[in-house]
Amino acid sequence: MPSAHVFAVDIGSTIIKLAHIGDEGTILEQWFVERDHTLGIARQVEALLATRAHGVADQEIRVCSSANGGLRVGIVSLSKLFSGASIRNQALAAGANPLFVDTLDDVTGQTHHVDVLLLGGGIDCPDAAPMRDRLERFDASCYHFGSLVYCGNRYLADAVRQRFGDVIIVDNPLATGLRPTNDAVFEVLRRAYLDDLVYKQGISELRGSLANGIRPTPEIVNLGFRQALFKRSSLHLNGPCLMVDIGGATTDLHYTVEMVREDSADRPAPGTSIARYVFTDLGVVASRDSTLSQLRNHPNLFEFLNAIQMDEVRGTYRSIREAEYEPDTTFLALSCLFLALTRFVVGQGPGLPVADLGKMAQIVLTGGASQLLSEQQVVSLLPLIVNTPGNATEILIDRNYRIWLDGICWNESA
Repeated sequence: MPSAHVFAVDIGSTIIKLAHIGDEGTILEQWFVERDHTLGIARQVEALLATRAHGVADQEIRVCSSANGGLRVGIVSLSKLFSGASIRNQALAAGANPLFVDTLDDVTGQTHHVDVLLLGGGIDCPDAAPMRDRLERFDASCYHFGSLVYCGNRYLADAVRQRFGDVIIVDNPLATGLRPTNDAVFEVLRRAYLDDLVYKQGISELRGSLANGIRPTPEIVNLGFRQALFKRSSLHLNGPCLMVDIGGATTDLHYTVEMVREDSADRPAPGTSIARYVFTDLGVVASRDSTLSQLRNHPNLFEFLNAIQMDEVRGTYRSIREAEYEPDTTFLALSCLFLALTRFVVGQGPGLPVADLGKMAQIVLTGGASQLLSEQQVVSLLPLIVNTPGNATEILIDRNYRIWLDGICWNESA
C-alpha cells in the first residue's frame, strides 16, 4: 500500500523532480528543477533536500534515477522463446535496457557493447548434455561486455566458472519449470545499475543512506503502472492499456499483454500480464540525432507532418529529408511517440512483439517530454497508426507524474 509522508526524488538527465507526499498518496508539494551540471548530481540533490525536505528523516526519502540512460544488457540463452524471454523480462523489470537476445547457437556475435552479458537457459536438471554442448561451444570473444553473469542450469555452473573465472553466478530463473520462480536476475541487474550509476555519475557523494537505496526510474514507473491497473491508484486505467514514457535518452513502452497479436513470433515471458520494452534510440536529448535520423527515413513522414498540423508542411518535409531541420522539444516528443507506435505495430526491434493496437482501450503518456504534448495532438496522430473507429482510444497525459509517485511511494510490506 502507499506509504505515508514520503519525500520522493527522481534524478533525470535534464530535470530533477521532487515531491512531498502525504497520507493516502496526496501530493502536498511538487518541484521541478533543471539539472545544474556544474554542481554535479550529489551536490545539487543534497542542496535541494536541505531546502525542500528540511526536517524529513532519511528513511522517508525515496530516490530513483535515470540519469545514466540505463544499464545496457545483452542476453545469450538456450532459446529465445522461453529462457531468453524470461531473462529479458527480469532485465526489463529491473530497469535495464536489453539490446539483443541471441541463442547459444548464434556464432556471429554482436557489435553492441553492453554493460552486462547474461548467459543462461534450460531448467535445473543434471542430465543436460545438449545445454552443456552448447555452452562448451559458446565463444565469449564474439561479444563486447563489461561483466558476464551466468543464470542457467545450476548443474552446469561449475563448468561455466572454470571457463570464465570472473563470471557472476546467480540462480536460474526457470529453476525446475518453464515459469520464472525467483528474481535473481532482477536483483543482480538492479545492483549493477546502482554500481553503474555510482561510478559514472558521482552518486557516491550522496550520503550513504540515500545512495544505497536508489532504484532505477523505469522500475519505479513500471510499478506505478501496475498499481494503476490493479486499482491501487487515483489514476484509473481499464482494459488493454499502453503507457509511453518519453524521456531524454529512451522511450519506454509499458503495456498489457492482451495487445500482443496471437501470431507474434516474439512474446513476453509465459505468465506475464504486464510487459515493458525500451527503445534506446528514441529520445529528445541524448537520443535526439537517432530520433531525427529515423524520422527522416520514415515512409510516412509527410503524413506525420500533416497529422500534427505543421506549418509549411512541404518546406518542413524537405528540410527534414535534407537534415537541415532544427526541431523543438515538442516536435521531438511527437516524433518519439510516432516512431515508437509504428515500430510496435510491426514488431520492429529485437524481442519486440507485434501489437494489435486496435484493442487498445487507453494510451497513457508520461515522462518529462510528454508534458509538452496535448491530447488533441495525440488524437490527430493515432489514425496514422491505429484503426480505431470513433476515436475509441482514451488518451491520458500524466500531468503531475502520478505514475512515478505511485511507484516510488508503494510499500510492498505494508
